[in-house]
Amino acid sequence: MATLRKLQCYFLVFVTIYMLSGIAALVMGTLWLQQSAEGAPRDAVISRAIEKGGTFIGAIVAVTALVGYVGGIQPVERKPFLVAFAWLMVAAMIAELALGGVIWFKTLRMRSLFQSQWLTWPDTLKIAFQDMTSLTGYGLCCGYMDGQEIVSSGHCISPSTPFDGCEEKVSAFADSYLRKLYTSLFGFTVVNVVCLVSTIILVQARNDEERYRRIGRKEGRAYKGSI
Repeated sequence: MATLRKLQCYFLVFVTIYMLSGIAALVMGTLWLQQSAEGAPRDAVISRAIEKGGTFIGAIVAVTALVGYVGGIQPVERKPFLVAFAWLMVAAMIAELALGGVIWFKTLRMRSLFQSQWLTWPDTLKIAFQDMTSLTGYGLCCGYMDGQEIVSSGHCISPSTPFDGCEEKVSAFADSYLRKLYTSLFGFTVVNVVCLVSTIILVQARNDEERYRRIGRKEGRAYKGSI
């Protein structure tokens, strides 16, 4: 009983961490969806589909954690909830890995991807990149490659000295965002694995406890303070 209680406490701690990771993803995704606006450089890198996907996964993780709590409070009596929690975690883990993989794959073809997308971006977004000076190591630029597809605005109307294209700046900006995203998603997967292992251990411990109780009942022993 003492060992089972200790495992139960560890399990509930891991479930709490698991829930917090889901809440963090849910809050961040919701904020980004609310702040999304045409002409914002971030929106050129992170599509609304990715933002919605991250928000949806965060919601799934948070709800899944509630199932874990229900089972973890009384593991002996509520084994089905623990089993359901384990399977739901596997589904969430697959979703996180899939979204992280999509984002990671996008980083492998950024230059060619953004070269074609630059042609479809609204002028406000192109100007935002041309005028951006907040990215360390990258100053003003005009157009995407060697002055091609320039939007005549600000310093790009009639520059006294030629500016380089924005290819490097766009790629560096995108890489900084995408790297943080897929690293976070893969980090959440590590939390999932730890929580899944703790669930399996707890289920095994409660199975042993249930078996001891069945033997005890046959011998006429009663159990109090059941968990």
